[in-house]
Amino acid sequence: MSDVTSFISGIVKRNRAVAVNPPDPEIDFHITEHGSDWLWAAFSVYALLAVAHTGVYAFTSVRKSGLKKSLLIIPLFLNVLFAFQYYTYASNLGYTWIEAEFHHIGEGYRQIFYSKFVAWFLGWPVVLATFQIITNTAFTSTDENINLFKKFLILFEELFTRFLGISIFVLGLLIGSLIRSTYKWGYFTFSVVLQLFVIYLVVFDVIKSFKSSSHSTIGNLIILAYIVVWILYPVCWGLSEGGNVIQPDSEAVFYGILDLLTFGIIPTILTWIAVNNVDEDFFTKVWHFHLKSEGGAGYDHEKVVGETPRHSGDTAVAPSGVPNQE
Repeated sequence: MSDVTSFISGIVKRNRAVAVNPPDPEIDFHITEHGSDWLWAAFSVYALLAVAHTGVYAFTSVRKSGLKKSLLIIPLFLNVLFAFQYYTYASNLGYTWIEAEFHHIGEGYRQIFYSKFVAWFLGWPVVLATFQIITNTAFTSTDENINLFKKFLILFEELFTRFLGISIFVLGLLIGSLIRSTYKWGYFTFSVVLQLFVIYLVVFDVIKSFKSSSHSTIGNLIILAYIVVWILYPVCWGLSEGGNVIQPDSEAVFYGILDLLTFGIIPTILTWIAVNNVDEDFFTKVWHFHLKSEGGAGYDHEKVVGETPRHSGDTAVAPSGVPNQE
């Protein structure tokens, strides 16, 4: 037992990221070796999930499961992105510093990691796209009169609206964290308002999805439960970059747990729910009906006329070489 403890202790002691990449001497509040240890642990989770999804993606047949393989790109992209981000975070890189407005933990300059905002800006639209896949019911009908272009247009409009909202949410937190004065809270307000707007859209989608016979109950409940996690992001920002209430190590743990749920665990679960429920023949059927509606009467011209019933008064014409019998 003591050998195992010594081995683990030896691994922990090998983390020299903060020593190799020390914070600027001007910074008063920054992550320490303990915070870096936690961030390396989070990085390991993302890296493990990324490797696992890379293997699944590589061995999924495009011919037999093309749509499922496309869905697997979602968790693969997110886990690679956040493995990259947490490698940067744990290495004590990708940061700047700003004088703290409030002095709850003391006066001075606080370390601000802008790298995490970049990862959020790229990753959150993908998470919302996953929510849209679970809750969207626009493509559950194979009606022959389906307007395929209109349905894709509606889907694009819904995704675009959510992407704009979540982008402003992230940018508001980023810009606010880089402002020393009380004006930072104006950007925080913009951010929270856009967050609530996107949450409203997501909840509306979930409610509409529950009314569909093809909805995923587990997927919808996971999305609703996630909203609690989502609301905690502004809370963490207010306690860290905004209010200077908690140390950067505590901030790293708080954000790390939220990120693992938001970009690691939940998208993975929802993607596999979508993969399990997806109908590989569905889009083939939709495309078939779309072509049929476009072809219209063209199908009538392709009918092969064989023997037709002879009406009263018609004269039967014998085939060539066969004498007429009257």
